[in-house]
Order: sequence, then C-alpha cells, then structure tokens
Amino acid sequence: MSDREALDRRWREMLSTGDMPGATRFLGFEFIDFDSHDGWCEAAFHPNEHTLNPAGKVQGGFISAMLDEVMSIAGSLVQPVYSMVPTLQMTTNFLRPVPAARLIARGEVVRSGRTTVHTRGMLYDTGRKLLAEASAACVPRAL
Repeated sequence: MSDREALDRRWREMLSTGDMPGATRFLGFEFIDFDSHDGWCEAAFHPNEHTLNPAGKVQGGFISAMLDEVMSIAGSLVQPVYSMVPTLQMTTNFLRPVPAARLIARGEVVRSGRTTVHTRGMLYDTGRKLLAEASAACVPRAL
C-alpha cells in the first residue's frame, strides 16, 4: 500500500466513523465522499433547532462553519502527510435562506502551496440549488 493510499484510508475511516470534533458533530456532519488527488470533499449536514435564527433558517455563523469544515478537510486531504489546515482567512457569501433540512456541502482545493492552501466551498439544498459559497486561505500543519 502506498503512502497516499494509507493516508486516504486513514481519512476515510475517520470521516466515516464519526470520530470528529464536537463542533462538527453538532452541525450534523455526514461524510459522503472525497478525492485526495483532485482535492475535494463532500458531506451532508443536518442542522438542528439550535442553529436556527428567529426566522427558522440556519444562522450565518453555522453556515460558515459547515463550509469551513469541508474546505478544511479538502485542504487536509491533499497534504503529503497527515495534516490539518487551520483557516487563516475566510469569506462567505450568503445567496439564499438556508432551510433546517439536509444540506450538501462541497469543499475544493483551488491551489495548494507549501505554506498556504486556497480553498472554496459551496452549500446546496438536496436539489443542488446553491445556497451559500465561501473561499478561504489555510495554513498546512502536520499532526
């Protein structure tokens, strides 16, 4: 087994078993798939009643957290060793109200360098209507 295959197996195991930080579990994270070669990750989120604003829609901070999660995973996946990529800067655009329903998020690596990883993320409803998008700059840190 190559180093890349071993890393992919480790990531897939961690993402599939729910061995995630509390904040990620709070957002209702559900792993869908990833591709470390192309640098993307997809996950579903299941927002709960504690994430809603007074209008009954998902509050913007939680939307940003969902996007940050998939972008960070995508950035981590392309690293040559088991790493995390903490976010240095992030911009989120809220395009439509986000319902308290199953949501699909996709994080993609735009560019990965030695000191900075640039990512983008999209949040969709289950019909693949774009609800929010984000971009971020992250810094690789080996674990």
